[in-house]
Amino acid sequence: MAPYKVVIERDKCTSCENCVEECPEYFELDDEGLSHLIGSKRVDDNDELELEDVDCCLDAALSCPVVCIHVYQDGEEIS
Repeated sequence: MAPYKVVIERDKCTSCENCVEECPEYFELDDEGLSHLIGSKRVDDNDELELEDVDCCLDAALSCPVVCIHVYQDGEEIS
């Protein structure tokens, strides 16, 4: 299990694209115009991606105006 997990609550996404601007390596807008984690799995209506390093995902989470991106380290939310 990777030490980090990034989760997008897609039902809260406003399609502002801040996450894509901050972290285009991991974020894109999908066909519905909602934030999508590249390489993620869909759990309910959320995107989840496990990573060894958060890279720019933390910046993306902090830039989200509706706080729909969450970053966890070893199960504890850090953003």
